[in-house]
Amino acid sequence: MNGSSSSPLATVKTCLWAVVGASVAVVILRYWQGLGDTTAMTDLTPWGLWKGFNVLGGVALAAGGFVVAAAVHIFHLDRYRPYVRIAVLTAWLGYLAAVTSLLVDLGLPWNIWQVIIYWNFRSPMFEVAWCVMLYTVVLTIEFMPVLFEGARHPWLRRLHATLQKATLPLVILGIMLSTLHQSSLGSIFLAMPHRLDPLWYTPLLPILFFVSAVALGLVVIQVQVLLTDYLYGRTPDMSRMSGLGRAAAWVLWAYALLRTVDLAWRGIWPTAFEMSFNAALFWIEYVTSAVLPAVLLTLPAVRRRPGWTAFATIVAAAGIVLHRVNVAGVGMIQTTGTRYIPNWMEFLV
Repeated sequence: MNGSSSSPLATVKTCLWAVVGASVAVVILRYWQGLGDTTAMTDLTPWGLWKGFNVLGGVALAAGGFVVAAAVHIFHLDRYRPYVRIAVLTAWLGYLAAVTSLLVDLGLPWNIWQVIIYWNFRSPMFEVAWCVMLYTVVLTIEFMPVLFEGARHPWLRRLHATLQKATLPLVILGIMLSTLHQSSLGSIFLAMPHRLDPLWYTPLLPILFFVSAVALGLVVIQVQVLLTDYLYGRTPDMSRMSGLGRAAAWVLWAYALLRTVDLAWRGIWPTAFEMSFNAALFWIEYVTSAVLPAVLLTLPAVRRRPGWTAFATIVAAAGIVLHRVNVAGVGMIQTTGTRYIPNWMEFLV
């Protein structure tokens, strides 16, 4: 595409820069006036949209890095090698965004260094903090070879070759760190049995968070490839994309089965049929996060069409992120009796 002002690419860039500019203004206000003037969060709902989306959802949205890297470098599925670079870049940017957002939504972000000095081995948040920091470093090193491609200086070429040789150990380390903190994000909420609604509180939260992160990593890569192909005027390779869709369908079915069996085992299904806000929210999430996209991506005819594939993967991504937001705060509103509706500044950031 020629990048003219009327192109879809130029329009998207303009919209994104507008959001960035407005968000910077809100962040300045947040540091100037504090969290109280920029959020609708309360002491009873301290983890609202920001934590649910920026951290829990953002980290899961970046899961494609370890999923695709494992598929190519560990399981030798070389047909997906063209997706490794975009997956690693996406994961790197996603983790940088999550880390940066922590500096905005934490009450006292200047104390975040204390997790490095004061170790609490009994806290899931301690493990999550260290794994996220270490995995961000691993992703940075994984992406560095791209910066030195075509370098002419001898020592830069040697550095590029060394980094290339370190790819497999870095991928293995990244898988270990991702597996740990993706599940530990769910472990945090095991300490809240009396605050989180039974529709979302379950001993299986760590497993659900990990499985949904794998599914989200697979569908987000498809969304990004389809979007960039559209913006840059390329024809998407649906034969290769279909394989990712089929894998995502299997993981989504596993996620749906886990949630279904868990609710039945704990005897919570009757709660889902009550006339309540939580029940309605649960069904929206249950259908969009697993059932609908799993059915669609199981059908070969859907996986062969860019439009239908985009629809199914976007629905799956939105549904899984909604689950994270519900667990992080929305699912506590009815139990705690508080009232929380995110204001426009929370949505913007």
